[in-house]
Parts: sequence; structure tokens; C-alpha cells
Amino acid sequence: MKLFERTFLSVGLLVGLAGACSSNDEGSGGGDAGSGGRDGTGGSAGDNGSAGDNGSAGDNGSAGDNGSAGENGSVGGQSTLAGVVSVVKMLYDAVEAGEDVSPHIEAVLEAFGIPVLADDDIASAQARIEAGVPFVTTRIVTHMAEAYARMSLVDADGFAAGLVEQGVKLAPERNINGNRLDGDFLGMLVYSFSAAGSQPDVPLLPGYVLTAFVHELGQERARRSSSSPADPRWGDGRLGPLEFTLLSSTIFSKPATLALGTRSLTSKGIQFRSNPASDFIKDLIKDMIQDEGTSVLQDAVEVPLDKGDAAKVSVCGSLILYGHKVSVTTSEKLLWHKPKAPNSTTLTLTLTFEDDWYDGWAQEVIGHATSAATGCDLPHKGPIEGKSIEWDVSSGLEGHGYFDVAQQVTDDNGKANATWRTATDNEPAACQVLENQHAAVGAIEAVVSGLLPGWSTVETIVTALNPETGGQGDVPLTVLYYDAATDDPCHSE
Repeated sequence: MKLFERTFLSVGLLVGLAGACSSNDEGSGGGDAGSGGRDGTGGSAGDNGSAGDNGSAGDNGSAGDNGSAGENGSVGGQSTLAGVVSVVKMLYDAVEAGEDVSPHIEAVLEAFGIPVLADDDIASAQARIEAGVPFVTTRIVTHMAEAYARMSLVDADGFAAGLVEQGVKLAPERNINGNRLDGDFLGMLVYSFSAAGSQPDVPLLPGYVLTAFVHELGQERARRSSSSPADPRWGDGRLGPLEFTLLSSTIFSKPATLALGTRSLTSKGIQFRSNPASDFIKDLIKDMIQDEGTSVLQDAVEVPLDKGDAAKVSVCGSLILYGHKVSVTTSEKLLWHKPKAPNSTTLTLTLTFEDDWYDGWAQEVIGHATSAATGCDLPHKGPIEGKSIEWDVSSGLEGHGYFDVAQQVTDDNGKANATWRTATDNEPAACQVLENQHAAVGAIEAVVSGLLPGWSTVETIVTALNPETGGQGDVPLTVLYYDAATDDPCHSE
């Protein structure tokens, strides 16, 4: 099954330049095979390299003997567009293959100075919140990997609208000629700060690798999902788990650095095929891309929050977004136009929160009385009731049926039901033969709103990204019908 021929979850939420790139004084080091990274990537060094105060060195290093340009897309340890593209393709290839992409996610985040903390490492989490810098936990990374398996995507317009709702605005030099911060303008900024137009093997400027990576994720996803030209800004108008996390982290984080350790990941949700080469994958990715989490995008916007609240927004967005799980089941996956049967299907949406952050961790890290500005009112683990539902179908099923019963709010079990019935075939019996049979392929869409307190733009859509291709996934739906040409002799029989 191809990556984009499956059902996905889309969430609307808040939350070519080239040149020489080098690490700063605090992040440099040397060794037999390479030197350390920049601030925020950790403070340990492997056997083949040494790190500075806040830098890290992997087995392969990022400079030195193994730092010359080559197939890995790096030049002397400096990230290039070729390296960015290679990592993006590696990620999506792994998702298509049904692999656990936790190692890919962990490596990318750490390459951009965002550490993966153990779920029980409360002290490190508190320290990073106090410093105003982002982080994720092992459980968040696991949920992000599951989100890639389900193709959980964030609406770019909703993301930008959520930023505005939190008081984020354009910096004065960008706020000219009536410009306003919305999805289109934010996408234009990402595009202008990306590697668009760069030569593949020319090193990217520090601060530009993150935006180049975010931009390429959308472009590659759009290329794989549709034959139509990709939008030059977002690709498909959506953000994947890494795009969402990297953008919210870089926008809300403050320039600071802490050297903190990480822990290997074990996914416990969706059952992935084993990936015995996870350590190799992580080393390979971090050898191809590296940059600061404080990207150039920070200079284009202003955040009216103190560093602690800003860090909470970044962290809580991922905690709440990827802690929710929306599933939709259907009683029938193959229908006929009426009067043939089956011609209706009963749908059940289930909304749950999968984590127990509320008790313990959140109280110590986020605080007992969270600021209204953070929107970090974590739900209790279990079913989520009282959330609004809007039912629809993807474009491939338009005109082939209708909803006659649709529950608009989740009940106390986190469930909402709907019934969808097909249209009626008007072809005469003589035209209802195999050569006139057609199939409409798509999926049911269910929009869930109000998941994140303080961010009214949050929406969750369960749908099929490319229904015309014969999509498969959790809730695919195929409708068979007859359609004979107007001049077909069967009409006169």
C-alpha cells in the first residue's frame, strides 16, 4: 500500500539561501572522525569525536575526516539541500513500508536541538520550561510515529490562525502594506527562508536548514499524493507531525540552550514492522542535517509570552494534539446505488485521550494552575465527551449519497454515530451490465473541533487524502453504480 492511499487524520491547530555554515564556540570539538554540533544538541561525545560545552559528536562526526561532501548530502559537516531532500525521502519511504519512524523523528528533532526526554525525567523538563526552550518526550515521539502511520496532518491555515489567537504577530519589518499573519503569509515566509533555488550541494546558512526541511516535507508529501503541481508554500496546505512540532518549537522557543540526555524509543501503540537498523538510521540522519532550533523564522514574528509560557505552548501543543486518538469505523465498506443492496453504512467515531499526563507529570512540569495563555488544560486519560462533530465525505463520493442521521456531539463514551445512504440509480435494467459499472472511491470525513483549550481553530478531520486512487485505510468506502453513455442502445431497450 502506498503512503497516501490510506486514511489519515488532519488537525487544524495553533500551534533559497545558501552560504557557509559552522557551529558556534560552545558547540565545537574534535576527534578522529568528526566534531561536535551546535548548542542544544546534547553534551556527550562518542568514541570517535569530542564535544564542546553544549555540543555532541556522533560515531560518524559531522566534520573532520568524514565530513567531506558525498552521497550523504553534507559538505564538511554543513547541511545542504541534497541532505535535506535525502532525509525527507528516507522518512516517507519508511512510512510507506510500514516501519516505525520513531528513530527518524528522534534524529531529526535532536539535529535541530530539540532533545527527547524520558517520560519520567521531570527535572530536565522543568529546567527546559524555565529556560524557555522546547523538548519532547519519548511518548510524544511514539505518538508522532503513530500519527505518520495514520497520516495525521495539521491544517496550515488553522495553525497560523491559532498563532494569531495566541497573540503572535508579524515583526514590524514584515508588517507592511497590510500584511497579516495567516496561512498564506506564514507559508510564504517558510518558502522564502527555505532552500528554494539553492544548488543541491551548496551548504545552507545557519538557521535556514529547519525552514528548508519543513518546506521539503510538504513538497515531497504533495508530490507523492497527487499528480497536480504542489503549492510552492505548503505543498498540500497541511503540516505533518514533524512540521507541526518544528514550527511550533522554533516560533515559541527563546534563544537558550541546555545539554540534556535522551533515551531510546520503544513504540507501544500501532504495531510496526521491526526496524533493526534504528541506530544506523539516527546516525545517518544526524550526519545529513543539523541546525539550530532557533531558526530565522523567529525574527519574522513576535510572541507576546514570557519564555516559560511560550515553552509551555510548544510542549503542550504536541502533548494534547498527539495524545488524542480519533478512529472511525463503518459497518459496510462496499455499497451500491439504490435499489441494489447494501446501500447504507453506519459509522461510529470514537474520540479518546491516550495518555495520563494530567496526574503527576503535568502538575510538576506545567504547574497546578496553568496560564490561560498556554492553553495547556490536559484531558484525563479515556473517552472525550462533548466535542462537536461535523460529518462529510471526500470528493470522490460527492453526489453518490447523503447523511440522514448524524450525531453532532461525542457522548460520555467519546462516541458519535452517523448513517450514510447512497443515491438511487436511474439507469434502466438493460443498461445495468458489467461494462457500464463504475466505482466511486473515497472515505467518510469527520471533523472534531474544540480539542485544545484556548485554540478555537483546532479541528480534527478523518478522511482520505487521495480518494480517487482507490485509497485504503481505516474507513475507506467504495460505491458501485451504473452509468451508460447517452447514446447507448440500452436506453431504448
